[in-house]
Amino acid sequence: MMYRYAVLLVALVASGSLTEALQTRACTNQRPQPASVEITGCAQMPCELIRGSDVAMRLEWEAPFAAQTLQHRVVATALGITAPYELPPDRANACNWLDGSACPISQGEDIVSTLSMPVLPIYPLVSLVIEVSILDEQARTQTCFAIDARVVVA
Repeated sequence: MMYRYAVLLVALVASGSLTEALQTRACTNQRPQPASVEITGCAQMPCELIRGSDVAMRLEWEAPFAAQTLQHRVVATALGITAPYELPPDRANACNWLDGSACPISQGEDIVSTLSMPVLPIYPLVSLVIEVSILDEQARTQTCFAIDARVVVA
């Protein structure tokens, strides 16, 4: 019986390590970084983004400003070209993806948010830098992080 509990404990610890906090890079202009970023299936950079799938992210951050609304903003740089990464409108609205909070948010509030980012089947197999930020209605950055990634096939 004790052996079963030991095996269960090891299995739980091992499964928890699949969503371990990721060391990310700071965004430009000293914008505030999240306290923690988890990307499913990525324990270290570069993160592999599988074409035709969604990349699930979980952020923990402290709101530097009170805000009425929040928007995800994603910018990708590949092959020397930087361009906005357009999210579907329901995913771009970060208020839809708060866990345990709701908009409006208060300054100093601890926030947990998620983002599911589609990796379309038409994307080329390239290495890139992705910058993810959450902006409020005044275009102030609530939090921001950058990762190195590469698009791969399954």
